[in-house]
Amino acid sequence: MDRKNFFLGMACIVGAFALFFLTKPTQPPASATPPAQQVVKAAVAAPKATVALAASGVGGSPVAKAVARHFFIENDFVKVTLSSRGGAVEKIELKKEQANVGKPELVTFNAGNEEAALVLAVKPTTAGALDPIYSEFTAQNATAASITLVGALADGTRLERNYSFTAPKAGESAEAYSLRFSTRVIPPAGKPAVSVWVSTGCWQPTTGDSANQFLSVLAYDGEDLTRVGLDKFTDSSGFFGLGAHKAAVEHSVVSAGKSLAWVASGNQFFAAILHPDAAVRGTRAEVVVLPVAFEGGKRGLHAFTSWETPPAADLSRTLEGDFFVGPKEYARLSALPDSQVSVLQFSKLLGFISFGAICKLLLAILGGVHWLLEWSGVWSWGWAVVLLTCLIKLITWPLTAVQQKAAKKMQKFAKPMQDIREKYKDNPEKLQKELMKLYTENKINPFAGCLPILIQMPIFFGLYTAFQTTVELRLHSFLWIHDLSAPDTIFFIGGFPVNLLPILMGLSMWQSMRMTPNPSADSSQKTIFLMMTLLFPVICYPMPAALTLYMTIQNLLTILQTWLTKDEDVAVIIPSPTKKAKG
Repeated sequence: MDRKNFFLGMACIVGAFALFFLTKPTQPPASATPPAQQVVKAAVAAPKATVALAASGVGGSPVAKAVARHFFIENDFVKVTLSSRGGAVEKIELKKEQANVGKPELVTFNAGNEEAALVLAVKPTTAGALDPIYSEFTAQNATAASITLVGALADGTRLERNYSFTAPKAGESAEAYSLRFSTRVIPPAGKPAVSVWVSTGCWQPTTGDSANQFLSVLAYDGEDLTRVGLDKFTDSSGFFGLGAHKAAVEHSVVSAGKSLAWVASGNQFFAAILHPDAAVRGTRAEVVVLPVAFEGGKRGLHAFTSWETPPAADLSRTLEGDFFVGPKEYARLSALPDSQVSVLQFSKLLGFISFGAICKLLLAILGGVHWLLEWSGVWSWGWAVVLLTCLIKLITWPLTAVQQKAAKKMQKFAKPMQDIREKYKDNPEKLQKELMKLYTENKINPFAGCLPILIQMPIFFGLYTAFQTTVELRLHSFLWIHDLSAPDTIFFIGGFPVNLLPILMGLSMWQSMRMTPNPSADSSQKTIFLMMTLLFPVICYPMPAALTLYMTIQNLLTILQTWLTKDEDVAVIIPSPTKKAKG
């Protein structure tokens, strides 16, 4: 391969890796995660960019949050706390999800948010502000798994709110993290029912998502996914002035003619998805996204959403559907209708190259492998990553063999190739012709060695993208790794984390490259390979341990393959020098 093209290709690969990783938020070690109790403290006064909704009295006499009564419904997975203040969901505790390693506290949805989830609001005029409903609701027909809360507006409109856990359909299992909700708005006789808005609630930011890449509100209309992040509510000077903007107070998303299938709020590992039934969505929906302030300067996002629910014969309106609040597990979300799996938010290379399809495939395979290994106990997810790596290596083994065979051939005619370059260095056209002749006679494709890299790069990028939000790996240990979704920090030196896997990955990569036949004796190429063995561990140092575990096992398997095939020989035709004509 021409040296200039080699350098250009290597520069593109290194540049792509640098742009993809160095612009991403880092994943700090779990030991750096603040105590779980910090996650459930109440919010402090909102900053300037936060909209605080104030009840005007349209919803009736507001009830103070401190004196509101609480009601509870639960199943084996979630415990829902409802409030008589507006008949809304104050918080939801996820019984199967710990907030931190070795801590008894649970992950809690809407913790620290002054606004309840599924709280109702009305908008008196088209251009008016949202007016939340904080009036008193009373409980009826309460059981351990369902409850009806009844309240009223100042004009006499009756509000009936029902909450229950989804009943399983025939031959199907119910989604344990889905809460079935229904709000019926019954107006006074002869008057049309007002349209109500409903809140999504919000999540606390995660320490692993320091750039708030996954903290967002999402809206899906059946075709397009709209994302609103905290950047909308943060002052920005842009890139050399391009894209500069002031922090917004609120951000609206309107879907006319094609109503929204669902609206969600989420963070790196968890999501709350408001999914109304298709029959009640109407033809228009609107979302107003608002920032939420938490203690310590942290912020979140929630949204109020309104669907143009068609009126019934008695002029009442009913908004009903499912409210999923739980972990972003691929298998669980992919089973939900209307592409709710899109809340996983697979990131894109350079902002536009999507790895969504390969991410889904890899996660599906990982889930299947884990199902086979559940018997192995607490290390089952770690073994699943190891076995997934072995399966990928098994598939790419023939490609790597082609690469190694091509490298051996290239190495054997390195000297003749160098002689040709010296002989025709002043005649580029003749140089290329003679090199191509050499390649043709030996049946060598000089780019064959690039094929395994081109195949494995999408796999690597796909795993990196997928592992950023793979909640299945969260807080699961393996060997010395305490959390597969975080770096494998074993101790600190002067506040600097010592992560063992990236170091092992670098050493195994160096050994693998050292054993691979080098087609050229060019010291510049050797320097580039050495730089790559140093660069990759640095780039991967703050990444999830699952990814560096994959890379390390992959390198070890490549070393094994090289050792097993080291004695294989390849035939190479070395052309004899052209004889000069006599006379």
